[in-house]
Amino acid sequence: MSMLFPRWMNAIPTAVGIGGALLVVGVSAVYMYYFTPEFWRVGYEPIQPVDYSHQLHAGTLGIDCRYCHSDVEKSPHANVPDVETCMNCHTGVGEQSFLNATKWQAHKVNPNLIQVREAAAAGTPIRWRRIHKAPDYVQFNHAIHVNAGVSCFSCHGRVDQLAHVRQVHGMGMQFCLDCHREPERFIVAADDDPATPAPRITDLGAIEALLAQPGHVELGRAMTENRKVQPAESCGTCHY
Repeated sequence: MSMLFPRWMNAIPTAVGIGGALLVVGVSAVYMYYFTPEFWRVGYEPIQPVDYSHQLHAGTLGIDCRYCHSDVEKSPHANVPDVETCMNCHTGVGEQSFLNATKWQAHKVNPNLIQVREAAAAGTPIRWRRIHKAPDYVQFNHAIHVNAGVSCFSCHGRVDQLAHVRQVHGMGMQFCLDCHREPERFIVAADDDPATPAPRITDLGAIEALLAQPGHVELGRAMTENRKVQPAESCGTCHY
């Protein structure tokens, strides 16, 4: 009796299994590569509940990043300032000292400042929208990096020039490894390092110019050796 199906069809399940496995691997590889921050987070600029300008505060007024993000040197996480921090400057008591009459009147009726003052009076937080966020399977410690001499500029760019903060770097794994493999390209002298006079680590414009200097890599190499900065590259460094 002839066979209903030819013998070569016995290979179909195997072929389908291998093809399906390759498809899953391919789709996973494409997803992991093209849907990481390297590709879809750069330029992310959400609309915030209050139109806060870093260009004005950090740039024009020269307020140190650490005044608002006060925990970056002692905590794994960079805190978002609470309303009370805003009210340290915007109670209206001392603002007349640096604003002329016209600007003072505009300041009093500024809808953003009204919202901040109302939130402070009600004791309710402002729901800022987060911009920079590492995946849940990645651990990034701000304090370790800042205290090692990595400036805010290296990850966040010239925030002091942005009226609205956006993500300027794709913070994929390669971005981190570039720094861990060559920390001398990014490290700068700490504010309290008397041996190496340097600009404030949060002076983003000065840090940008410093890192661009031809001789900085040699200086950075000396600093990494003196401080015994040896960033690890093992998986457990960030994924634990």
